[in-house]
Amino acid sequence: MFVGPQLTADQAVEVLEQVWRLSQGNKKRFLKIMKTLMKLHCFRLRDAAAVVDPSRRFDEMVADATARLKYRFTVAQLYQLASVLGLPREGVRTDAGDNVPRVEALAMVCRRLSEAAKLYTVATEFGRSTAAYSRIVAATVALLYNNHEDVLYFNETLITSRIGAYCEAIRNAGAALKSCWGFIDGTKQYISRPSARENGCIPNENLQRSVYNGHPRKHCFNWQSIQTPDGIIVSMIGPVEGRKHDSTMLNISGVLDVMAENQDGAFSNRVIYGDPAYGCSTFVCSPSSANSNTSTIFNKDMSSVRGSVEWGFGRVKTLWEFMNWDKKQRVRQSAVGLNFYVAVLLFNCHTCLQPLGNQISMYFGLAPPSLECFLGLN
Repeated sequence: MFVGPQLTADQAVEVLEQVWRLSQGNKKRFLKIMKTLMKLHCFRLRDAAAVVDPSRRFDEMVADATARLKYRFTVAQLYQLASVLGLPREGVRTDAGDNVPRVEALAMVCRRLSEAAKLYTVATEFGRSTAAYSRIVAATVALLYNNHEDVLYFNETLITSRIGAYCEAIRNAGAALKSCWGFIDGTKQYISRPSARENGCIPNENLQRSVYNGHPRKHCFNWQSIQTPDGIIVSMIGPVEGRKHDSTMLNISGVLDVMAENQDGAFSNRVIYGDPAYGCSTFVCSPSSANSNTSTIFNKDMSSVRGSVEWGFGRVKTLWEFMNWDKKQRVRQSAVGLNFYVAVLLFNCHTCLQPLGNQISMYFGLAPPSLECFLGLN
């Protein structure tokens, strides 16, 4: 049995235009031709849309334990977050005309990120179609990123106000460096294998090769973060193609230039610590390569505390399990990078709202800042 090839949207429109011309503008003739083509399996109808119960809505009276499981925040915390994160009071609007209260829109984002569930599963919990749910989540994610892009890139205000406490906490945890205030490291975000662009507008472009990393043998994006001992990710750089090196990411990020240009001299004689790939410079320190007892002790002491940065990435991916579902991280079909940025932003907010912070802040014995302090609102 012949089965017609899968067509792009543009190709399908072109075929329909040709059929319409053949029918000479006669509607009955057009429908008859289309019916014949479908019988010959040249065209296939889509399955009917899944039924959505519009009576289901966001439940503001849900128990705190249930809310933490579904959204990672209580409803009261969602109200607080919607306000301090600057979501519009009049609600989140989309280009298609959707208008959703800001608390519900934030809950929809958190629900989507919290679990590797099918889109229909989470959309029906809010009485929305999958298309409407996707639009609302995309619009809310874009608002959150645009409002707090500077905080995500390099939270200079927070760092300079707490840098002394950072150095002291790291030193008290057993680090050999007295001047270390944070840890730099990278992580990989696995993505679905990208397809080539339909129009081929960029010559010699190979998307699959550019994001392929030979070490895990997967397609991925690289991210780079700076983690502080209060459990906050104070800098997030990315996404960068999977084949890029850590040192390359650091150079193109411009973070070192921001430290050098600080007018208060807060970063003078202070460093961040990373693995050997970053090397040593004015603001970066890495393990010593010297073959001596002193170097061995130094490397051992610093290694024991540097592992905390890996806890941060692990916690982000545990808190927001959807970011670990690589088959749904489809480049050019969804905002993969924006979703990861917002996941980090909400991870930091989650840390600020916990009495003891997270695993990192408890290890170093340094409480996280208040939500307002983290966002630079006071």
